[in-house]
Amino acid sequence: MTTQEFFTGLDARIAKYDLLGHPFYKAWSVGELTREDLREYAQQYFQHVNAFPEYLQEFASRLPQGEMRCAVMANHDDEMGLHGSRPHSELWLDFVEGMGGERTGRPKRLPELDSLTDQFHAAAKHGTPEEALATFYAYESQVPRVAAEKARGLQQMYGADAKTCDYFTLHTTADVYHSRVWKQQLANAVNGNPGAAQRALDAGESAAKALWTALDGIESERTARAA
Repeated sequence: MTTQEFFTGLDARIAKYDLLGHPFYKAWSVGELTREDLREYAQQYFQHVNAFPEYLQEFASRLPQGEMRCAVMANHDDEMGLHGSRPHSELWLDFVEGMGGERTGRPKRLPELDSLTDQFHAAAKHGTPEEALATFYAYESQVPRVAAEKARGLQQMYGADAKTCDYFTLHTTADVYHSRVWKQQLANAVNGNPGAAQRALDAGESAAKALWTALDGIESERTARAA
């Protein structure tokens, strides 16, 4: 399997769970969500956003000194705001506040969100390097498009101010770079260990499905409130 064939297959598997095609994000894009819906989403999804630097630290701690470890830690440092910006979790909490929530408020956790964070923690702590990289790629390769659409929807449909949208505005561009880094590291890893390609493909698809399923949980809560 060539590198091009590998990524063609991986991107096709991820595309089966294209997050912009999820009913919750479709409703967001056309202004069908209430501020309560957005507030509940923001508070629930914070669980994954806040855990992302932990995933990166867990993965990096298993890697020897070298290019891959440096790339993972650079991403971690970006998430933590160590290069001039604020921690990304704090930017997300600005979104929570912009939707009328409290920075310290924590709703009852949805099992689908627990499953998502459990899966990313497991890949980071126990997966092969190829599986962990594919897991991160499945998420961050989708973020720029999703973030751009979320920011547009918040501004045009819900009258959100710039501070409320800052997390999404930043990730419209930041994760273009991050996804390229994951892609290059994953290409290097698979080229060095071709036998790991299938497991990496499976891990990437599994991560994409978990991200979709997390939105299923949020959408189920939304429809239950509206019933």
